[in-house]
Amino acid sequence: MKSGAAKGYRAGLVLKVVEISYNQLKYWDKIGFIKPSLESAKGGSRRLYSFVDLIRLNTAKSLLDSGISLQKIRKSVDYLKEHEPKIEEPLSQLKFLTNGKSVFALTRDPKKVIDLLNRSQLVWSVAIGKISRDTKDKVQENGKETSFS
Repeated sequence: MKSGAAKGYRAGLVLKVVEISYNQLKYWDKIGFIKPSLESAKGGSRRLYSFVDLIRLNTAKSLLDSGISLQKIRKSVDYLKEHEPKIEEPLSQLKFLTNGKSVFALTRDPKKVIDLLNRSQLVWSVAIGKISRDTKDKVQENGKETSFS
């Protein structure tokens, strides 16, 4: 590898780091879900993955472990690529939340979360800590507490 070239990881290490099977890794490459960005397996060559690829693979594995199917993960990624073109690699650039049934992407706007499986339905997050502090401040500004026995 030349000086300054991207550092690559072979399948053996990828399998250990991501904790998936070789067949799963090969399948994800074959269907175009997550392909090795440095070197694909063509003509007997071995796959070579970048560190960003490892992040993408680990994110997908984490969503799978949370109960989200591969089909739903792909649907979520496809939605983001279509509706958020500035995000080239959603699985390595965004934070995701899941309840085991749906996938939510955190956006740069801290008040907005996208429900990816319901296609653009927005869910607004509320910072309870700030609300609690503001409420306490208003109580202190406007009067004393009343005790009940």
